[in-house]
Formats: sequence, C-alpha cells, structure tokens
Amino acid sequence: MATLTGNNGAITLNGNNVAAVRNFSIEMTADTIETSVMGTDVRTYVSGMSSFSGSADVYFDAADFDTYETTFNPTTGLVGAAGVAVKFYIEQNYASTSDYAFTGNVIVTGYTVNSSLDGLVEASISFQGTGSAAYSTTAV
Repeated sequence: MATLTGNNGAITLNGNNVAAVRNFSIEMTADTIETSVMGTDVRTYVSGMSSFSGSADVYFDAADFDTYETTFNPTTGLVGAAGVAVKFYIEQNYASTSDYAFTGNVIVTGYTVNSSLDGLVEASISFQGTGSAAYSTTAV
C-alpha cells in the first residue's frame, strides 16, 4: 500500500503555482432524490447531481502582494471568474514520471487575508467547482 505525505502537495490556478500552500481540501458530493411513494415502509432514492468545492490556506508573503492582488482581486483577477483551471496535487512527485492530482474548473468564490497577534499572516482561498473533478496520475 502506498502512503502519501502532504508535504509534496501543490496547487496551480490557470497553470500558475500558488505560493506557500499550507493545506487544501476538496469535497465531492452528490445529491439524492427521494422516490418513495405511499404504501411502502422504506424510503427509496436515486442519485442526483454532483459537485465539488473546497478551500486552501497559504502563507501571505508581502513580496508576493502584487501577484496575489492581481490574481485574486474581484475586479481584475480570479475571484468571481468562471472556468479557472485548477490542479490540486496531493503528491507532486519530482523523482518519478507521475503526479497524483485532482483537476477541474472552478469559480474562486473568496480570498480572505487573516492576521493574528501570535501568528503569521495567512490567506484562505475558497472555490466552487463548475463541472466534475477528475483524479488522475499524470505524466510530468
């Protein structure tokens, strides 16, 4: 059984690396539609539409401020833009010929900068998928 570690993860948006990624999560869900009818004692369902969404946390680096501002600004950047190509590497394997990643298109729904007295300045990115997410082992 292969064991993957999070330290080899990475994220790209429209082919550009997102710097200083701390963590990310992807949630894939499917709706259920009830098909139960009167006269039965058991509920029945069929599968409905599916979707994916998630978030990522990054360290906010002042040297990258101009890049982030351009990338995530709601007026000129990716926040609110539809069809942003995203790739979430759960294992970006530099020593072999393949990576393990989830890919898809998303709307970046938010970009939040967080600062606290006793911590580093971080930023959170949230997204909503605009189609299906694919898991693959892809050639480097």
